[in-house]
Amino acid sequence: MTAGPPHEVSSLEELQQLAELVDVVYYEVSGRRTDGFDTSETFDGTEGEAEGPAGDDHADIRLMQRMEGNRLAVRTRALVVTSEGRLVADVAALFRTPEPVRIPAAIAKRFAAVIATPVTRPYLREAIHQSAVKLGIAAPLLPVLDLEDIGLLPPAPARTPS
Repeated sequence: MTAGPPHEVSSLEELQQLAELVDVVYYEVSGRRTDGFDTSETFDGTEGEAEGPAGDDHADIRLMQRMEGNRLAVRTRALVVTSEGRLVADVAALFRTPEPVRIPAAIAKRFAAVIATPVTRPYLREAIHQSAVKLGIAAPLLPVLDLEDIGLLPPAPARTPS
């Protein structure tokens, strides 16, 4: 007996009903202080990673997703660089559907932003915070999710200058 083609998900609501959160996985949690030593060279004499100019504090947050059969993984990775250190957290929310499904790109992207990111975000924030505490550096605060950006709130009306 051969299985037919996977069911195609038709809406975010359908995917939300089908997808069950089964695990949250850490792929990386790391931190490094940058004070007191020249970080451009490693212990073995090779070149280290470039951190950008001193005082160039920034956070880079990336979202990745992968669907295989009946498993959907949505990863959120944050790299936070401050004048005191470099912190990385990479966390995935793993979902399972009852049977293999085909998810259109627009629905998968929306699911990642609206459903999965709010699941991974607290784990990401906690990992960044704990790494900073363990290193004895100021714990950076990751920005909260912008509910307008992910479509949970309508855009604010544009203000006209008075």
